[in-house]
Amino acid sequence: MDKELITIKSGKINDYIHHIDLKAYGKARLLSVFLGEFDDCSILFDCGSSLEIKKCLRYFKKNRIPLSSFKYLITSHHHFDHNGGMWKLYEEIKKYNPDVKIITNFITKTLLNDYEQHLNRGRSTYGNLVGEMRHIEEDAFKIIEPSINFNSNPKKLDIIESFISKGSEIKLAILKTPGHTPDHQIPVLINGDSIDFIFFGEAVGTVYHDSKLLTMPTSMPIYYNHDVYMETLKNLKQLNPLTAGFGHFGVINGKNNVREIVFEHESFMKKFKSLIIKYHNETPETRYIVKKIMPILLPRTDLSVDNNPVFKSVALAIVYGMMMSLGFRSIPKEEMKYLK
Repeated sequence: MDKELITIKSGKINDYIHHIDLKAYGKARLLSVFLGEFDDCSILFDCGSSLEIKKCLRYFKKNRIPLSSFKYLITSHHHFDHNGGMWKLYEEIKKYNPDVKIITNFITKTLLNDYEQHLNRGRSTYGNLVGEMRHIEEDAFKIIEPSINFNSNPKKLDIIESFISKGSEIKLAILKTPGHTPDHQIPVLINGDSIDFIFFGEAVGTVYHDSKLLTMPTSMPIYYNHDVYMETLKNLKQLNPLTAGFGHFGVINGKNNVREIVFEHESFMKKFKSLIIKYHNETPETRYIVKKIMPILLPRTDLSVDNNPVFKSVALAIVYGMMMSLGFRSIPKEEMKYLK
C-alpha cells in the first residue's frame, strides 16, 4: 500500500479502493477516478470523458474486475471531463449487468442529458479533447437527494448503502457539496469509527503538486458560486477522513494531511478572490487579470506548464469563473435555471 503524503500512481490505496489515472488530454496526473472493489460487487466514482472509457475498461480487465460486478456508477458532478463518458460506460456495463445504476442527484441527471451548451463551451476551450456526450436512458439512474448532514461522528452520517470487504462492513454516504457546480456531491466510505475514504471531486480545489500540500482553485465557469463553495468547505472541515481523493489529481494520505489541505484551500481561495478583485479594479480585462495571477499559480504546481497547454486553459477558466461569481461577467440567461 502507498504511504506517501500524496499518491499519484494508479493502484490500490487500501484494501478495497483503487486510484486510477485516466491520463486525460494525453497527459499523466490530470484526472483521477476511483474504483471500490468489494466482496460481492464493485462501484466507480466518476469515469472521465467518452475518450477515457477505454482506459477505464483496460484497468478493470488488467485488475480482473468483472464488468458484471458493477452495482453503482457514482457521479461527483456533470462536467464532461468527469462524467461526460457516463453514457458510454453505462451502455458497456449494462451488457454484463442490466441492473447497474448511476447514483446521482436530479440536477446532475438533467445536465448530463442537457449537455449541448456545456459541451460547446468545453470545445471552445479544449477543442476535440472533450469527447462526446449522449442521452442516458431514464432507467439508468438511481436519483438521490445528497445529505446535508456533516456530522463529525462518522456513525451518525446518513448511510444509503453498505458493502462487505474482507468481512468488514463499508458504509456509503453521499454529501451535498455545491459551489464548484450546483449539482456537486461527494461519496464517503465509512469503516467502523472512521471515514476510510472521501472523494472530494472538485469541492476542495485541485492538487497539481506531488509532494506539497498546495491547491489550485476550481472556480470554473459558468456555475461557480464562491459564497456557496466556501460554505461547502466549512462543512467539510467537520469531517476527518483517513484518505481523500481529488478529481484533479490523486490522493492525500493521513488524517492530519487531509485536514491541512482543506484549511490550506480555504485560505488560498480567500486570497484568490481578493486578488481577482484587486486586478479587476486595476484593469477590467480578462487577459490582464490572467497575466497578473499566473505568478501566483505557477509555484503551486510541479507540472511543466510550458508542455501542458491544458493548464493554461484551466488558468483562464478559473479566473473567468471567479469573475462571473463576483458579477464582473454575466451568466447567459438561458442557463440561469440551473442555479435556482
